[in-house]
Amino acid sequence: MAAVVFDIDGTLLDSAPGIVAGYAHALAAVGFPVPSEEVLRSDLGPPVGDLFATLGLPADRLAEGVAAYRSYYREQGMDQAAPYPGIAELLDTLAAAGPALATATAKLTSVAGPFLARHGLDRHLSVVNGTDDTHHTKTETLTRTLELLGGPEPARVLMVGDRHSDITAGRACGVRSVGVLWGYGSRAELVDAGADHLISSPAELLTLL
Repeated sequence: MAAVVFDIDGTLLDSAPGIVAGYAHALAAVGFPVPSEEVLRSDLGPPVGDLFATLGLPADRLAEGVAAYRSYYREQGMDQAAPYPGIAELLDTLAAAGPALATATAKLTSVAGPFLARHGLDRHLSVVNGTDDTHHTKTETLTRTLELLGGPEPARVLMVGDRHSDITAGRACGVRSVGVLWGYGSRAELVDAGADHLISSPAELLTLL
């Protein structure tokens, strides 16, 4: 295997508490009624602007809402997360085995790096990549990650994630996709998206490889 590319939220770290708190803070800050925690947790993964638009935040308030979320997340939300059990050991083992390790996340690249570093998961990652001004979708982000990895043969790359967007991005880029069942997406969602494999624990990824 040449490379393993990971989603972050719901795959490497359980970051829902900080994300949901950030959503609530941002919506309140722009005077928009804050939905229940259940609603805010119902679609973790997409870019925050997409979620706010889906909730009905007017287009002329989206930029303000996104800015409020990002400010909260940088100052407080990053600390409201924890690596899933077995993730640190998985990365240590994979790094020793040889494949390049990278990310393709909906987080801003400028946030993803400090976030992973804060939780001690950055040391083995050769590429930390997320969204930016030119790469918005998960497919665009994964495409850029593969470029930054030097263009490995797609058949020798795994995309590992917990949501349908991770699986569809992997399929669009021609890489094999692994859906994780400990994150924010359901088994049905991952199956419907066309995941090549499903795993229930980080250790199962080593067995799969």
